[in-house]
Amino acid sequence: MTNPSTSNAITKVARRVWKSAQLYVGFHKDKQGRSRDKAHVWPPKNASATIHADPSEQEAFLVVKCADKDAGEDVQIKLRPDQIIVRRSSGVYWQGIQITENCVVIRTADDALIKLNSDGSVTRQTEGDETTVEINGSVFKRTEYTEAFMSGDGVEMSRKTPNHIAAISEDGVISKAR
Repeated sequence: MTNPSTSNAITKVARRVWKSAQLYVGFHKDKQGRSRDKAHVWPPKNASATIHADPSEQEAFLVVKCADKDAGEDVQIKLRPDQIIVRRSSGVYWQGIQITENCVVIRTADDALIKLNSDGSVTRQTEGDETTVEINGSVFKRTEYTEAFMSGDGVEMSRKTPNHIAAISEDGVISKAR
C-alpha cells in the first residue's frame, strides 16, 4: 500500500510531461494498391487498430502530445508486427527507441546507439567507438586504433593497438611490440 504522504510529495514535485494520446492508422496505399506520396491518416472510431503484417502498406501508431511545448515535444509510437518504435525529432534527450523481442535500442541526441540485450549486456556505439558491458561485468572497448578489455572481477586487463599489446593478469604483466 502506498504511503499517502509520499504520494502527495511526489505529486507536488512531478511535472506533467504528456497530456493526451491519439491512435491513428496510416494507409500508404490506395484502394487500388498504388503507393501514395503521403499516407492517408485516419483515427479509428473504436480506438482499435490491427497491426498490419506489412508496414509499407498500413501502419498503426500513437501520437502522444506533450503538455508543455516549450519543455518538450510530441512522441510517435509506431506499432509493427516485430517491433515497437518510439521516436521524436528532438535534438535534446533521446531521439528514438526500438523495442524488439530480443533487445531495446536507444538513439541519443548525440547520435549514439545504446543497445540493451535480453541477456543483460549493454553496448554503446558511436561512429568510431564501441563499448560493451557483458553480463558477467566484463568490459570491452573498441575504437579504430585500440581494443581494451577488463574482466568483470577486475583481475585481468588488456590493451591491443596495431603496434603494441599489454596485459595484466594474475600471472603478471606483459607489454610487447606486435
